Amino acid sequence: MPTPETDMLFYADADGGVICEVGWVDPEIAFLPHANSPHALWLDSSDADHALSRASYIATAPYEIISGPPEQAQQFFEQARAALMAGAGTWDKIPAKVDACLPTFRGGLAGFFGYDLASGLHPMPENISRMAQDDLNLPGLVLGLYPTVVAFDNQARRTFIIATGLPGTSPDDRRQRAEQDIACWQTHLNPLRDPHPAAKMKGNAARITGKGMGEPANLPHSDFAADEFKQVVENVVTRILDGEIFQANIAQRFHAHLDAADTAFDYYRRLRQLSPAPFSAFACYDGWALASASPERFLACTDGDIESRPIKGTRPRGATPEEDQKISADLLASEKDRAENTMIVDLLRNDLAKNCVDNSIEVPQLCVLERFSNVHHLVSTVRGCLRPGTTPLDALRDSFPGGSITGAPKIQAMGVIAELERHARGPYCGAMGYIGFDGHMDTNILIRTAVIMGRDIYFQVGGGIVADSHATAEYEETLDKASGLMAALTSHTTRVRSA
Repeated sequence: MPTPETDMLFYADADGGVICEVGWVDPEIAFLPHANSPHALWLDSSDADHALSRASYIATAPYEIISGPPEQAQQFFEQARAALMAGAGTWDKIPAKVDACLPTFRGGLAGFFGYDLASGLHPMPENISRMAQDDLNLPGLVLGLYPTVVAFDNQARRTFIIATGLPGTSPDDRRQRAEQDIACWQTHLNPLRDPHPAAKMKGNAARITGKGMGEPANLPHSDFAADEFKQVVENVVTRILDGEIFQANIAQRFHAHLDAADTAFDYYRRLRQLSPAPFSAFACYDGWALASASPERFLACTDGDIESRPIKGTRPRGATPEEDQKISADLLASEKDRAENTMIVDLLRNDLAKNCVDNSIEVPQLCVLERFSNVHHLVSTVRGCLRPGTTPLDALRDSFPGGSITGAPKIQAMGVIAELERHARGPYCGAMGYIGFDGHMDTNILIRTAVIMGRDIYFQVGGGIVADSHATAEYEETLDKASGLMAALTSHTTRVRSA
C-alpha cells in the first residue's frame, strides 16, 4: 500500500478512495511523458498572476469514453448524467480539514463539449440556410470518465494524487484500484519533485528572440479575405438594424502548418508562455489534439452555487505603459463594448434562470477590466443557486453554448452564424473542463483554441457584432485575439521564464 510521507496529507476513505500528497512537481514536466497518450488531458491554469489560476489537473486513462456526432447531443448528455450518478457519493465522507486542502476536481467527467452540439440541443430557425462546412469531421464531444486525477495547487505549491478506485463496485475493489493508481503515479512523480517547493511561482512572461513575436515563417491562411470578412460584418449590422437579431459573434478560421520536427504539445508549450490564461488546456485524442489558451470561464459550480464570467470588449495591449493605460481607459469608456457585454449578461441570466432558484441570480461584477498578455478584456460575473435536484450538468446543457460566443437572441444568432461562417466551429466556442462525481464543475469557453491534426493546425477567432460596429475595427479585433496563436506557430524561439 502507498505510504504517506511525513507532514504530507494522506487520506484513505471508507468507500475505498485514496488521496496522497507528494512533493511539488511542475505540472508541465509531469504531463510531458503523457502528451501523446490518447485521452490524456491537462487542465492548465497557466496565468500565474490571475486570481482564478489556483489549480491545475492532469488526468489520463479514462475507464469510459463518451463521444460521437453532434446530432446525438441529447443522448450523450443522458449518458454523462448516468455516469456521474454511478459515481455519486464519492468523497461524501471526506473530513472538512482534508476537503479544505484539496483542489476541487477529484475524479469524474473531463473533456470538451463542441460548439456544434448546439444542433442536437436546439432546433435552428427554418429560414436559415446552413453554409458552414464540416471539413475536419471531429466528434461533437469527447468526455472521459477519469478515476484518478493529479491535482496541483499552484499557489500553495502542493501536489495531490486523488484516486477514487472507480469503476470498482465494492470498497475493497476500489481500495485496490486506488492504491495501484497511487503507486503508479508516485513512481512517475517522485523523481520530478522540486527540491525547493516553497519558492513562489513567478509569472509566465516570456522573452522571445529569433523570429519570436514577429510574423511566423509559416503564415496562416484565413477562410475569409479581409474585405470579405468586413462585408460579413456589414451584413450582420444590416440584419441587426432590420430587427432580426441584437448581436452575433462572427469568426474567421485560420489554417497553417507546424514545422516538420514540431509537435502539438510543443505548440501548446509555446502558446501557454506567450498567452498565459487561467482556463488553458491541452488534450490528446485519436489522431488530433486540442490546445487552448482561454481567458474565459463558461460555468463553474461548487456546492450548488453556479457562476459564469462572460467576456465582451477587447483591446490590444499597448507598447508602453502610458499607451497601455490609454487603451484600457478607452475600453472602459466604450459605450459600444459595455452595451455588448451587458446584452450577454442578460442572456446568461436568462439561461441560468432555467435551473436556478428564483431571485438567486445576481451580477456582482459588470464590465470589469482584466489584463492579459496580448489584450485587455471587459469581464462580468453572473451567479446563481441551483434548484434542489438540479445538477451542474443540467445547467451546462441548458446554457450551452455560452452566450458570449453566439449573440442574442441566442438561437437566431446561431442561425446567422451557421449561414455566414465558412466552416463548422467544431470544438471552438464550445466548452472544456470537468464535472466531478461530487458535483464540482469548472469549464471554459473554448476560445484562443487550436485543433492540431498531424502538422495541420486550425484556429478560429471572432468578435461580437452590434448595431454600431465598424467593419475594419471588428476585423482588427479578430487579429488581436489571434496574435498569441499566430506567434506560437514558430518553433524557432527562445523562451526565458521571468525571474
